Amino acid sequence: MTGASAGDDAGGAPDRRARRLVPSVVAAMVLLSSASFVIFPLIPSLQGSLGVSTAEVGYLAAAGFAAALIAELLVAPAADRGHARLMAVIGVALVAGSLGLSAAATEGWQLIVGRAVGGFGFGIFVIAASALIVRHDHRRSGELLGRLGAAELAGIAVGPLASGLALTLAGPSAILAVSAVVVLVALVPVLVGFREASASTAGGRVRGGHGHPRTGTGAGGDATRGADVGDEPHPRTGGIAAGVLGFDGTDADRSLRFGSSAPRTSLDLLRSPRIVGIVLLYAAVMVPTGSYDGVWPRFMADIGADPVLTALSYALFAVPYVLVAGWAGRLADRRGGVSAYARGMLILLPIVTLYGFVANPFIATGMGFVESTGQALAFIGAAAAMAHAVDPARAGSAQGLLRGIGLGAATIAAAVSGLAYESGGALLLFGGTAVAVAVIAAVGLLLARTRRAR
Repeated sequence: MTGASAGDDAGGAPDRRARRLVPSVVAAMVLLSSASFVIFPLIPSLQGSLGVSTAEVGYLAAAGFAAALIAELLVAPAADRGHARLMAVIGVALVAGSLGLSAAATEGWQLIVGRAVGGFGFGIFVIAASALIVRHDHRRSGELLGRLGAAELAGIAVGPLASGLALTLAGPSAILAVSAVVVLVALVPVLVGFREASASTAGGRVRGGHGHPRTGTGAGGDATRGADVGDEPHPRTGGIAAGVLGFDGTDADRSLRFGSSAPRTSLDLLRSPRIVGIVLLYAAVMVPTGSYDGVWPRFMADIGADPVLTALSYALFAVPYVLVAGWAGRLADRRGGVSAYARGMLILLPIVTLYGFVANPFIATGMGFVESTGQALAFIGAAAAMAHAVDPARAGSAQGLLRGIGLGAATIAAAVSGLAYESGGALLLFGGTAVAVAVIAAVGLLLARTRRAR
């Protein structure tokens, strides 16, 4: 037997496990995302049966965001210490439990508690999935994060549409109970495919001390010079040089290597102004998510939509995102995440502003179809920019920081959204959202494009 064939046999099982990772992540994400969003088309019915106020609808959305924020800021570094698979299993169990709690709720505060449990579970799941796929193939991190985002939006399409249609046959509690059972199916792809990339399959893409596939230089070598290159998609080290974060090569080789004593929080990454800028970019595009995801069913009902059209609006919103996510990720890998993000903002901001003047539910649904493309470019661009800027050994921490602070922005927006809509209607809600997005994104773009002087 030749050395090559022996290596193939020895590496066959790890290679098969590596090939299962991305399909497993996509399948599990679709199930969890759909389960997390089944409740939104049920909100008008729950308002009638449980006496939930419009302000409490905002608190319901905020609870999920706040719980996910805690998960993604405090628990995310565990994904960089070998616990990603366990995090994913726990996340699935918590989302299922949250749906069960919501099904049994008899008062509004119980729905809020259930939503918080689900938000925490979804938060730790998505960070585990993000860390695994970034380390799976760092050169294609933008594309793979795009697939993850597409799976999330596909779930947002399927879940609300299914629950909206099911309302014609069953009550909200029954729909939530069935959803709790269905989401447990996600344990199958998690247990089958969620594995860390091994050194033989990932090579220099994962471990900070390994050489770059083309240059043969390590994270602590000469290739770190000039690694902080603004919006360049992949520095000469393949994006793994710790110098982009303000560490020297010795620090990169010693403390950023996957599986070593990585920092227990991700806040040290904020020492880099560029990282702060990328975080602000993601936070800006999370503001609309917080502002009107929870209030959207109430808004659609007020302009004449029935529950089926409201559910359909969620589904149609997701379609362009799912279709363009892969292209958006490849664009981010080629041109840089910040560049893809800026293109998305040119689409997103005008649409958010115009929602405040719409009085026809079919027009609002069509506008959401267009907004989705901007959301895809912006979300995936920001996530890819972070993946390109940070050593993949800390991918969980970095993506958790990004999503966590973004969820902080969404939590604040969600908490005031119900009050804003009650007091000022659609114009105040959507107009205020557009202003906030523009200001935060402008500051983020200035910082994200900075070059650190050596």
